[in-house]
Order: sequence, then C-alpha cells, then structure tokens
Amino acid sequence: MKSAKCDNCGAGVAPGAAGCGYCGATFQGVAPGVAAGPVGANPEVVRLLRAGQKIEAIRVYKEATKCGLKEAKDAVDAIEAKLPGPR
Repeated sequence: MKSAKCDNCGAGVAPGAAGCGYCGATFQGVAPGVAAGPVGANPEVVRLLRAGQKIEAIRVYKEATKCGLKEAKDAVDAIEAKLPGPR
C-alpha cells in the first residue's frame, strides 16, 4: 500500500489513523491512504467498522437515524458488505 501522508504537514501517518501524530491535525471523513466507504455512509460508522467495533457502529447508526435496532444492524451489515478491502 502507498504510504499515507497528512494533508496538513506531510508527515507519514498510519492508514486509518484519526489524526496526525506530528502536527495534531484531525482527519475529517476518511484518513489519508484509506479508500472511502460506500457513498452516503456515515463516516463514523465506516471508521468504527474498519476498527472492528461493529456493535459501536450499530449504536452510532441507530442514534443518528433514530431507527430501531434491527434496522440499524441490517444497515450496518449492508455498509460493511460494501467496504473495500479485506474483512
């Protein structure tokens, strides 16, 4: 994989990082060097799924959309199925 760089200072960052360890900039949406999630997907849900925190992703989705638990789980499962890369 190509090395990821901070858009603010150019320092190298780990793919999927939430912020730059050198300048402290926080990344909005998708961190440098990480493919974007499905169009329209909540970036926080995508970040949590990539971090292996599926239950937290379901909670965030449920709170954001004010839907039921089953609907939130089904939606997060659908988002997870569309994520690029290995699972």
